Amino acid sequence: MSSQREWSLNSFLDEVRELKERVEKVFPSYLASLQKVSQLPDEFERRWWASRVEALLAKVRTDYQKWQAQAQKVDFLGKFMTLGVDVVLKAGGMEPIALPPSARIGISISPLGKIEPALFDDPNRQSDVILITLEEFEKIAQRLKSEILKGMVIPTSEDEIPKLVYGLAAEQK
Repeated sequence: MSSQREWSLNSFLDEVRELKERVEKVFPSYLASLQKVSQLPDEFERRWWASRVEALLAKVRTDYQKWQAQAQKVDFLGKFMTLGVDVVLKAGGMEPIALPPSARIGISISPLGKIEPALFDDPNRQSDVILITLEEFEKIAQRLKSEILKGMVIPTSEDEIPKLVYGLAAEQK
């Protein structure tokens, strides 16, 4: 009976050795998988903040398009009225009036984080407000999104995103 018990013990030790070898083969891939799983919350957070930048960009584009449509209406009416006055002046033998320049629309970004469409030629614009084109704004937003996805910048609140955009715009100017 003792020989049968020894054989069981020997087979048990062999199985343990075999199991140890299998674990050693699987262990590196297990660690890599575990590391990926541990990074998922950070990646999720970065992707969430990047989506907030995309939402801001979509809102600014929509506001810009509304402003642009209104500016085109005003521009059309202004030129139509100018042409009417020009016809009357020419009929009276007076000098014609030049057509007014079209309104140029951009995106204004304040240090407090207010982002909205604005006129480039606005005389009441504050000095610390940055005025850029929509294309420049899109590039800045994409740069911020990229930095967030890389983990270089992580906002702490949605209110911080426009301020980060202002910082990048100020850096660019």
